[in-house]
Amino acid sequence: MSIRFRLALWYTSVLALTLIVFGAALYLLMERHLIDEGDNSIVSRAHHISSTIRVDAAAPPTLQHVELPPINAFESPGVYVQVAQTDGAVVARSGNLGGQELPSNEQALAAAWTGHDVFYTATVGEEQVRVYVQRLVVGGKVIGFIQIGRSYGNAYAILDRLRLGLMGFGIVSLLLAGGIGWAIAGQALKPVATITQTARAIALSRGFSRRLEDTGSRDELGQLGLTFNEMLASLEEAYAAQQRFVADASHEMRTPLTAVRANLELLERQGDHLPADERGSLVKAARDEAERMARLVSDLLSLARADAGQKLRMRRVELDRLLLEVYGESRLLANGVKVTIDEIDEVSLQADPDRLKQLILILVDNAIRYTPAGGQVRLSLHKGGSTAILKVTDSGIGIAAKDVPYIYDRFYRADKARARDAGGTGLGLAIAKWIVQQHGGDIGVVSKPDQGSTFTVRLPQTL
Repeated sequence: MSIRFRLALWYTSVLALTLIVFGAALYLLMERHLIDEGDNSIVSRAHHISSTIRVDAAAPPTLQHVELPPINAFESPGVYVQVAQTDGAVVARSGNLGGQELPSNEQALAAAWTGHDVFYTATVGEEQVRVYVQRLVVGGKVIGFIQIGRSYGNAYAILDRLRLGLMGFGIVSLLLAGGIGWAIAGQALKPVATITQTARAIALSRGFSRRLEDTGSRDELGQLGLTFNEMLASLEEAYAAQQRFVADASHEMRTPLTAVRANLELLERQGDHLPADERGSLVKAARDEAERMARLVSDLLSLARADAGQKLRMRRVELDRLLLEVYGESRLLANGVKVTIDEIDEVSLQADPDRLKQLILILVDNAIRYTPAGGQVRLSLHKGGSTAILKVTDSGIGIAAKDVPYIYDRFYRADKARARDAGGTGLGLAIAKWIVQQHGGDIGVVSKPDQGSTFTVRLPQTL
């Protein structure tokens, strides 16, 4: 069942319930009004008859000594008048009763005897009649009863016509409401249909550059369209980044693989005829490229885990000890670059020790790679309130201002030739930024070409 059909059905159902409640209330009120109006009419006639009776003061108070007004003067179509003695014997009745009498009701007469106004229902011929009973009192003595019956045939005929009118009006209203609701729901859900068609087309073609037309509406569906366009923009960017990443990764993998294959093919063809030192150089070159490829695969695996939402294993870590470990390891691989510690405070924080050490290694390794022999790399760690501040400063080749915003992008290199010659994979800073963000910190760089760079990492000491 479509949403459009359900909305139209809901509109119609709500209107139907409203019409039923309104129609029932109107019918009951009309019925009560007609009955009350008829009851008031016959009560008024009974009081009029009672007020026009003449009594002989010298005679005992019985109906035989009471002069009744002309009863037929009080009859009308559907209204019957009858006067009865206390024993129920009828002494006068209106002509429209013919040879019939208004049936008596002992309970009603007994209640009327006590002075209560009483109504009951009786049958005259084939007609239901509502009968009102009022006692006649003369000299403080009840001498008889006035009975006035009223047929409610006309009232119920009016009610029948009202009921048919309400039913006809309700049916026409529901049909109109259903049609209008169907049309309104279709118009209201048109943006949803457009989004569905666009999403299906994008799924088939992967054309994330497509956008929904801005209708200018700012209602919920208008906001949905804007959000859908924002999602498409995000998907387009992510898809383009994925394509670039795959292309860059393939390119980076192809270079070492090509070098390894070329060296091995040369060894295979001419290995027996090459001098030992040349064979050693070929093997070393192949091994270096294989190691570079292994580092690339390791970095790609780290980024894949990061993209998959890998959770860090947090525990209390002494950051100063990690920095000293990296310092000791880096001095052995400095290749003529002097590595020193300018300042180191005791810093303890909640962190993943393996990832923090990887972060420091990446920054120190980058500083050494891009610092010529004879240059210097300086490390420092100090507290800044509740923040641990780690700095890695080098006197290397620096970074141009136009390249600084992109250095954390995957496979981005400010100087591709020199970066590849240095053995880098172009993924280190991307991994470093992810590690810093996972620890709730931030990373920044200040650099000038040929004047070196300073990477600053700020980590909260409480998470």
